[in-house]
Amino acid sequence: MNKNIARLQFITSPADQISYQQQIESYVLGGGNWVQLRMKEESVEQIEAEARRAFVYCMEHGAAFILNDHVEIAARLGADGVHLGKNDMKPDEAREILGPTAIIGGTANTFEDIRRLVAQGVDYIGLGPFRFTSTKKNLSPVLGLEGYQSIIKACDEAGITIPIVAIGGLTPDDFKGLFEAGLHGVAVSSYITNNEQPGAVTLELLEQIGRYTSAGWKRIFKK
Repeated sequence: MNKNIARLQFITSPADQISYQQQIESYVLGGGNWVQLRMKEESVEQIEAEARRAFVYCMEHGAAFILNDHVEIAARLGADGVHLGKNDMKPDEAREILGPTAIIGGTANTFEDIRRLVAQGVDYIGLGPFRFTSTKKNLSPVLGLEGYQSIIKACDEAGITIPIVAIGGLTPDDFKGLFEAGLHGVAVSSYITNNEQPGAVTLELLEQIGRYTSAGWKRIFKK
């Protein structure tokens, strides 16, 4: 089954000046089409209420809606999928609940993580962190560009072609090196959320990624 994994993925984060819904609306109005609602400190009731609003908005505007963790909520809503961290439900268990059409992503920090997640049936990998990020507690070891290059090389040698998305403290200055290394896409959070014009900066990021992904790098066209 061919599932369209976006090259620019937006992950919400807590912010004093802008609500989760406002973050999502600004990103989508800027042309973004992949939203991951990530709420780690709120109650399950708050998360479900926020997810319901966000999913309706994404559905109305043609954006994929991915819920971080909370597989049961995603199933109740009929969300497009879930993203699972290392301490969340296992992907194969989530697949039994969500079914074959759901998009399931998993977080990885090493090549061994990727190999394990592929065996468990994920549709894409969020690999990171690229650098330190304050949006995530219990951060795994920072990879940097050399770490991504090494892991992508190992994946190529093992014949693993699953879409891999860079995560963790990314800025536009990082994109060129990451796409040259063979990444499928990038996930951005605070860079968009903290910008005074999140919609405009989303459009700029999409244009930049479009230039890099049309340049013919071999791994991009293998996916």
